[in-house]
Amino acid sequence: MAAGVKLSLTSLDGVLFDFNGTLSDDEGVLRDLFIELAASECGVTITERQYQEDLAGRSDREIMGAILALASGPPREVDEFLRLIDASYNARVAHESLIPPATRELVRALHTAGLKLGVVTGASRPQVIPALERAGLLDLFAVIVTDEDVSEGKPHPEGFQRAAAVLGLENPARIAVFEDSLPGLGAVDAAGMIAICVQGTHPREVLQRHARILIPAIGPECLELELG
Repeated sequence: MAAGVKLSLTSLDGVLFDFNGTLSDDEGVLRDLFIELAASECGVTITERQYQEDLAGRSDREIMGAILALASGPPREVDEFLRLIDASYNARVAHESLIPPATRELVRALHTAGLKLGVVTGASRPQVIPALERAGLLDLFAVIVTDEDVSEGKPHPEGFQRAAAVLGLENPARIAVFEDSLPGLGAVDAAGMIAICVQGTHPREVLQRHARILIPAIGPECLELELG
């Protein structure tokens, strides 16, 4: 980038989005779902604070594994509960999209500008695909990397690296990532990409220690962000 030229989203090669709590304003839904499932199916009590500090931002598989590690009784398989999570999540969001209009507007603007777009999430494909389709965004993302596609979840960079490879993006410094969680920010940093942190999942003072760029929400005003 030449001296004096501002680095903005539209001057990059690609933009990647986390899903839960970032593209979709559903972190509270997901938190409540896991807390309720832990209590009803596993006899494990988890407070909202415990969830936010220890589990938020991890993949569904890792969250469920952590819950089962606290449960008494004979061992049970994570996959058994992942199907319950998918069904419960889809039932709760079936009647309205939790992807805000302003977020959709930004995604469409980036797509129109010719950027390569992708989603990288620790959620499952049965959760993500219907939500993107309901919001009219599914066809705008050239790659969607979900929990099923990686062997290592965030903060490992595998998901972001896989998305970049599929999109044909060779320079991670020219890829921006919208994230909301500490594991996600760790993965962005490890991948060498530009992190744009959406406030909400963690306290602002915590996020400030891990992200240079903080925004209150995703919307078309993000096109004016100075990234470097």
